[in-house]
Amino acid sequence: MNETLNERLRNARRRPGPPDFSCFTPRPRPPPIRRPPGPLKLGPHYRVPTEIPYPIHFRFRTRIVYASATSIHHLHPNVVRLRLQPSIAQQIVQLLVRRLPFSIQAWFESFFPEWSLPSQLILKKQKKGWDEEFEAEKAAYTKLLPLQGVVIPRCFGQLRYDNARALLLSDIGGACLAEPDGALLEVPDFRRLLLQALTALAQFRVLPDDIKLDNFQLTGDKIMALDLETLRQGPEMTDEQLATDIGGMMETLTRLYEGNQYGFWEDGLIMIDN
Repeated sequence: MNETLNERLRNARRRPGPPDFSCFTPRPRPPPIRRPPGPLKLGPHYRVPTEIPYPIHFRFRTRIVYASATSIHHLHPNVVRLRLQPSIAQQIVQLLVRRLPFSIQAWFESFFPEWSLPSQLILKKQKKGWDEEFEAEKAAYTKLLPLQGVVIPRCFGQLRYDNARALLLSDIGGACLAEPDGALLEVPDFRRLLLQALTALAQFRVLPDDIKLDNFQLTGDKIMALDLETLRQGPEMTDEQLATDIGGMMETLTRLYEGNQYGFWEDGLIMIDN
């Protein structure tokens, strides 16, 4: 006899190891308006947006960082991509550090990450009046430290830029799920990768609360979460509640993804790869 959702969750909790949040049963939903079946590729009408870089500089811990900046997305004007300009001081420090034993190199990079930054980074400035959300995002990166670089970006630390607080994050690359180049997945693959990301977050009793496609990034063979300002979290969240929330998020984001695919296909931004 088939198990109900509650029975499957109760049985999952009795088993050793971390809870399994993948056992939710999707709710029936009306069929969406879908693009024709088949693998997808970018269409002839798609053009990669070009942004004009501008120079910026800021102090990060013990050094001044010089970089060229470009905006990431029109929906997130407080977020820019940085291409760092190596300084003579940085080159000297890195040359000296490379001469040290590996254990001391690791210690130095742990306590002075500003001297071993990658060449591309993300600067996320606090939105005006969003003090609580900024503190919440900082706390989330600390809580989810084991997931940094895996399911969420790596956070290098806090700084001040343009009279506001900001976080310096790793540039994970990839494509925004709300854009045509992020809408090329087959729906089963999209759901599988999304479930992996949400399940990893749920292991820490954390789930995103701002359910939008532009808060997720397709990078390589995985989906990563970007926006940690508003979260559903807390030790009181039961496995059943987490599984139910994951199920609802999966359905919402799948509908949005399928709707975007149809719109992009109709506009010639994506096409069937025959």
